Amino acid sequence: MASSFSRPALICNLRSGSSDEALVGRLSEICDAAGAPLVRTILLPDGELPSADILAGEGVDLLLVLSGDGTLNAAAAKLETWNGAMLPLPGGTLNLFHKTLHGDANPEDILHDALAGRARAVNPPTILSDAGRAYIGVIAGPTTAWAEVREQFRSLSLSGLAETIPGAIDATLYGDGVRIRGSDQSFQAINLTPKPDRILAEGLITDSAGSILSHGIAWLGGDFREGPSVDLSERRAVVIESKASIGLLLDGEPAELPSGATYRLERSPLAFLATA
Repeated sequence: MASSFSRPALICNLRSGSSDEALVGRLSEICDAAGAPLVRTILLPDGELPSADILAGEGVDLLLVLSGDGTLNAAAAKLETWNGAMLPLPGGTLNLFHKTLHGDANPEDILHDALAGRARAVNPPTILSDAGRAYIGVIAGPTTAWAEVREQFRSLSLSGLAETIPGAIDATLYGDGVRIRGSDQSFQAINLTPKPDRILAEGLITDSAGSILSHGIAWLGGDFREGPSVDLSERRAVVIESKASIGLLLDGEPAELPSGATYRLERSPLAFLATA
């Protein structure tokens, strides 16, 4: 079955974990061979993410985004009113959202399937708050300080690790805990994951040296959600409280909201193509 898309554009973040110009070239060749040459190619970080008006003005009907979860989130945030579809292609380190759409397929195979008509449009569940929209999830609480440790680890900065690890341990042990409104149980971090009909809330356990080490290892491995946790609730909206403003990670990107902010389940207004 032939694809209905004829005017694709491509965004590539060259600083993402597994993206490079050689792969961009191969993807361009796939589009040419399918009779749908790229209308525009945007290379980050030098280029700028396009708006819905720009893509509509150029007649783009399919946007390929070769990047990790953070860049994908930023691109999608600018296109919520666009009538085209986005095709995420794994180009980062974890590619968590990409895996929900394509499994473990590589970028070339995903694009081949999409242009051959072997993809379906989906509007996945997301978590929406005043800090933005998360497709993979939200982590709230002082333990998000481990994110900076992870970045120093990725850049192989020994001095950066020496500076950030003590702060992350201190935040894990002594930072103001967070809790779900209506509960007396406090955690150093709460993880929110969007499901089709609910938000899954998990409290991340940091009550011993072993659990702190487990979280540290999970962060260095890329995914803090792999650390010890306990299920808290399943609901369509969650209010998180603390003694002060709350540090967040939205799809891995840092943000902050005051105590008492609401995180609610909402379908993405932007359509994505899924091949799995």
